[in-house]
Amino acid sequence: MSLHERRLIRRASPKDLVIWDSHPLALGATPAQVFIDGIPQLDAPHVVPKPEAFQDLPKVPNFDREAEEAVAFEGLPPLLPERASADVILFTNVNSIILPRRGDLAEVYSTLGDEVGVVVVRNGDITCYGAEVTCALDDLSKGERVRVVDLQGGAISPGLLTYGSPLGLQEIEAEPSTGDGLVFDPLTGRVPKLVGGDTSIVRAVDALQFAGRDTLFV
Repeated sequence: MSLHERRLIRRASPKDLVIWDSHPLALGATPAQVFIDGIPQLDAPHVVPKPEAFQDLPKVPNFDREAEEAVAFEGLPPLLPERASADVILFTNVNSIILPRRGDLAEVYSTLGDEVGVVVVRNGDITCYGAEVTCALDDLSKGERVRVVDLQGGAISPGLLTYGSPLGLQEIEAEPSTGDGLVFDPLTGRVPKLVGGDTSIVRAVDALQFAGRDTLFV
């Protein structure tokens, strides 16, 4: 804790105070000590030194476009894929690239320091990836259209699948009002005739084919 921070605390004289080992919004931020009515609550706090960068406010992506779409589509933006309007897609500010390798997934690129990672996709295929200096667009054919997508430090990986979960069956697991309602189980009680009676079996074959909102979790 710096001398300036100590002076601020002494001037404010708060009764309740939390001292963090890094910026409270930084990933992995942990309270180093908690004071309630001026009394420390942790007898022997374990503090792990954090890098200097963790003391600054974390940079977050700009979600203005997503917010506008949420309003325009009443919270349900379309999820079906669209054909790219450009011949070449250039992904910039890529932090990590994961690709299939020998039947498994492997990280084939990760940025170092202030390096800027890029990925060039031409007609659906990755033609180049790595540092910005290694993937130049000087060899573009005349008339080719290029679309630039800023990943803002994100990663590129193959599509991920899940199984053995309520994927596509329930929108937000912790919020019942967003689900499809109660599913009757003939093994635990009577099933109304309206939904098939005691001999019915409720099952889901492939909810994703209906463009369910839970495809966002894939």
